[in-house]
Amino acid sequence: MNMSRLLVSLVALLLLPAAARAEGGCEEWISPALAEGPVTFGFLSADVATGRRACPRTEAGFGVQGGAIIETANLYGAVTGAGLLSGSLAVRPDLEVFATLEALRVQYVQNATLTGTVISLGQLTVGGTWMALTRGPLVVSPSVRLQLPTSFASPRMRTVGGEVGAAVLYRPVNRFEVHGYAGVDTAMSLGAAAALPRVGFLVNVGTEYALCSGFAAVLDANVHFGHRAALDYVAPALGLRFRAGEHFGAELGASMPVLGAERALAIGGLKLTYRM
Repeated sequence: MNMSRLLVSLVALLLLPAAARAEGGCEEWISPALAEGPVTFGFLSADVATGRRACPRTEAGFGVQGGAIIETANLYGAVTGAGLLSGSLAVRPDLEVFATLEALRVQYVQNATLTGTVISLGQLTVGGTWMALTRGPLVVSPSVRLQLPTSFASPRMRTVGGEVGAAVLYRPVNRFEVHGYAGVDTAMSLGAAAALPRVGFLVNVGTEYALCSGFAAVLDANVHFGHRAALDYVAPALGLRFRAGEHFGAELGASMPVLGAERALAIGGLKLTYRM
C-alpha cells in the first residue's frame, strides 16, 4: 500500500462513524446530562493530572475554579482563580477528542513587603480518548493530552507538556460506577529561564452514585508523585453533580491535599455543561 492510500485509510478510520455502537458500561449511565468520571478540578494548570472519564461524550462546558495558599509563618499568601472553557467531541462511539482552555487566569500574591496581581490567558490542553476495551460493565480507555504554551502569566516564560494515561470504568448498574485513572504527566519551561523539566505520576480511584436521574455524588482519592517532590499530594475530592433538563448539567467539586508537598489549602470550582 502506498503512502497516499495509507493516509486516506487513517483519515477514514478517524472521521467516519463507526458501524458498531458503544456497548456495555458506557450506555448504562442513568442520565446523559449528569457528569461522569473523576472530579476535574486539580492542582496543576487547566485539567492536567485530573484523570479522564472512560466514555466518549459530545459536550461544551464553562467553569470557574480557584485555590489558595496561606503560609502565615512565611508571610506569604496567594489566591488563584480561572475561567475555564472546555469541550469534547465523540468522533465515533469509541473515540473522543477534547480541549480545555484557561480563558482568564487571575493570581493575587502577597508576601511580607510586596503585593501583585497578574491577569492573563492561561494554559490550553488538547487530547483524545479511545475506548479500547469493553467487556460488559468494564471499560478501559487510554488517553493522551498535550499542554500547549499559551499562558502569559510569566512574560518571559512559556510552559509546554503532555500526559499519557488510561481510564478504567466498572458500571454494573445504571446508577453506580467505580472509576480509576493512572497517568504520567510531563512539563518544561520555554524561554529565558531554565527549562526545569518535570515528570509526575497520578493515580485516581473513585466511585459515583446517582440517587436519582437528577443528582449524583462522586468521591475520589488522588495520589500524585514526582512533580514537586517524591510525594506531591494525597488528596480526596468530592463532587456533587446535577442535571437540569435533558442536556444541561452542573458540577460542584473540591479537593484538599492531606499529605505531601502541595502548598494549596484546597481547590474547588463549578462547571456547567451542555451535552449534545
